[in-house]
Amino acid sequence: MNIKKLIEKEFDFKVDKIKKIGKGYDSVAFEINNKYIFKIKYSKNTKKGYEKEKSIYDFINRNIKSNVNIPNIEFSYISDEVSILGYKKINGVFLGPKVYRKMTEVQKDLLKQDIATFLRSLHELDYKDVQQYKIDNKQNVLEEYQLLRSTIYDELSDVEKMYIETFMKRLLSTDVFNGKKCLCHNEFSCNHLILDKNYKLIGVIDFGDAGIIDEYCDFVYLLEDSEEEIGTEFGKQILNIYGNIDIEKAEEYQDIVEHYYPIETLVYGIKNNNKKFIKRGRKEIKNRVKNNLYVNKI
Repeated sequence: MNIKKLIEKEFDFKVDKIKKIGKGYDSVAFEINNKYIFKIKYSKNTKKGYEKEKSIYDFINRNIKSNVNIPNIEFSYISDEVSILGYKKINGVFLGPKVYRKMTEVQKDLLKQDIATFLRSLHELDYKDVQQYKIDNKQNVLEEYQLLRSTIYDELSDVEKMYIETFMKRLLSTDVFNGKKCLCHNEFSCNHLILDKNYKLIGVIDFGDAGIIDEYCDFVYLLEDSEEEIGTEFGKQILNIYGNIDIEKAEEYQDIVEHYYPIETLVYGIKNNNKKFIKRGRKEIKNRVKNNLYVNKI
């Protein structure tokens, strides 16, 4: 598909320069004319559709009281074959460990304050106008477990089954899914946070997974200890500033999500008939069991 012709046809918009800047499982992002970002989606996925994403962007832009920019959708085209969203680029640098290490302690403290303030503003919105976008993480996992049982479960090794059943016992015994529900970004990671030249938070992008969900979910990546994120202490400091939240339960929620990750990868492979993801999920489960990760965590 010729992206340039597609955009020009649908929006009467002249494309002088186009550059591919990112790719997801079912979408591609382009920078157009050094000024706009256009996201193109090819496959059908009602839970992550652009119609929902546009509605949430429009709702937040109308209602949130924040100096932090989020995409303001100027171009949209939704169909069964292809969907497009276009908005003016938010200029800046994405947060990440390398950028964070360059910051002074004062800049780091101000950034944590900005992040906590933005999340508090988002989470306190009256979401009745977008309440149709509720997400029940626990129920989704239960349904995915049943899908797993009805498809490739019997083909799995005893080690893989043990890991999965250990997770399910943990899921059914925890109460972290019984807390506050609010409008969340639901993928609040470093590569979605944009800073200006003084390292101040000026933008948050990619609300494709957003919805009415557990408050804790917006701290999952902030608490993650990985090469892509800042680290657990960074997240805990933001939680302290955010206030009025159970930090231990937020950490438990993050750990449960991390525990589920290889199973989620496996299920994604089943849903999309993608053997690569099935293989990846199974390999990750075996590596974790080998390294005694999550094996006895009930």
